[in-house]
Amino acid sequence: MAATLLLERCNPYGAETGGPRRIMGGLHGPGSARTPDMNLPDNVAQGEWLCPQQAQVRAYLECRCGHRGQPMPLCSWHDEIIEHGDLVGGTYRRVRDVVRVRGHYEEIQRRQAGACVRCLYPGRYAADYKSIEAWQGELAWLRDTGAWYTARAASVRQKIEDLVAGFDEGNATGQIHRCPMRLIAVS
Repeated sequence: MAATLLLERCNPYGAETGGPRRIMGGLHGPGSARTPDMNLPDNVAQGEWLCPQQAQVRAYLECRCGHRGQPMPLCSWHDEIIEHGDLVGGTYRRVRDVVRVRGHYEEIQRRQAGACVRCLYPGRYAADYKSIEAWQGELAWLRDTGAWYTARAASVRQKIEDLVAGFDEGNATGQIHRCPMRLIAVS
């Protein structure tokens, strides 16, 4: 079992340090997970997911192209208490079990390190991605207001198609590529 870092909680998404500053490698900022009409807790809307576990390792993400994230304190394997119902003699009773679960160190390696954001959106592609999102927002507004078949909507659709063609070209030339990340422990 890994030694626990004293007085430091697991902080994979920035909840312990004032909120995320750079979501998806800086492609999005604070508040990018905000969804109107859902009444989410503020930390969730900020993209902060609290983890109550003690940190056991400090690690950073790095891709083979040399892009490196900030060190973050992470939990590792730990025990969790789960409760479930068991049918005993015709009645249900509450049963508590202790199960061993993956921590953020294992989960980030397993699920969230599939591609480096800076390799997926190099150079101008990050700005193009944000432009596509903005044009799609306008296109949705045009659809909702009954202006889908207007010249303005056709112009917006063409702008989106042109930007997507640029992404297709970047993929074809290898400028855009999927570069897996490794989680590297530093302590």
